[in-house]
Amino acid sequence: MPSPLARSDVEAVLAPLERARPFPAQAFTDGAVFRFEESAIFGRAWLCAGREEEVALPGQWLRVTVAGEPVLVVRGPDLHLRAFFDVCRHRGASIVGRAACGRTLRFECPYHGWTYELDGRLASAPFTSGLANEAMRAVRVETWRGFVFVTLSDEAPALAEQMGATPPWLDALGPLRLGRRTAWTTRANWKLCVENFQESHHFPRVHRALEALTPTRDARTWLGGGRWLGGTMEIEDAETVSRTGRLEGRPLVGPRGRVHDAMLFPSLLTSLQPDYLLLYRLEPRAADETAITFDVWFHPAATDDAAIYELWDEINAEDRAICEDQQANASSRAFVPVCYASVEEGMHAFDRLVAEAHAR
Repeated sequence: MPSPLARSDVEAVLAPLERARPFPAQAFTDGAVFRFEESAIFGRAWLCAGREEEVALPGQWLRVTVAGEPVLVVRGPDLHLRAFFDVCRHRGASIVGRAACGRTLRFECPYHGWTYELDGRLASAPFTSGLANEAMRAVRVETWRGFVFVTLSDEAPALAEQMGATPPWLDALGPLRLGRRTAWTTRANWKLCVENFQESHHFPRVHRALEALTPTRDARTWLGGGRWLGGTMEIEDAETVSRTGRLEGRPLVGPRGRVHDAMLFPSLLTSLQPDYLLLYRLEPRAADETAITFDVWFHPAATDDAAIYELWDEINAEDRAICEDQQANASSRAFVPVCYASVEEGMHAFDRLVAEAHAR
């Protein structure tokens, strides 16, 4: 499938930062562009499905949507992690319905009762015979530092190879405990959501509470040279990023007094704070719609801190509002992006990865 974007628009993004021009409005509003990116980017990449702590025990499973496809990840009785399409081989019904997670001994389709073992083998199919080989269709799955990744592509390189250089601050992460998970749908293109994460010079106007804790003047960009992009920010006059600023939980990794942000292209956003880890997972649904899952993870021995939840509820609402405002104006004849700011290195690096997919 060729890219719907003009070659000149793609090349403008690929130019060096000082000469580059951001994507045109079409990149955020055109359904053909969305479908191209769903196939050429999300259909080929390793995407984060969750954390191993969520599928630590035999029979534990989780369900995610990958490039529009329903995928199950399950821990087998042999402790191996496997992934399958959540599509019954009989009539195509969802095997686990719309539930996000659970634990089971076998998977049973709620439509006609076809039953599958946790390794995907067909266990029983009422009123049929000779179908022993009709197993659930497998999906590739790998893990890294406790993160679970899946890909729909049979040709994608191994996870480690596709990642490239990884953020050093994530290498030392140990087991974590999920404190809280929230999810919402943003009426904005997925690229707008990621671009917003990739720069902090909107903090003084959009996130005044966050700017007071992590001033933009201290932001530093980190470009790993692969699919990881990120940066660091210094925490000022506080121990951690929360409504109180007090370090109530157990420290995680790395030096205190600093925030480490990193995104794995195309859709995993991470923010490592002194005593917790934030994870955003983006699922593009349409040119103007993105589902976001937001997790707060703690040290296993730490307790929840309401001051953290309160602050990030506010920040996420602010980001959602500004991204939806951008999306609403993307259809305006006046929306003609002209340049990148000198501090938008991370945003430009992300856009280049998108543009490279359009240039193939």
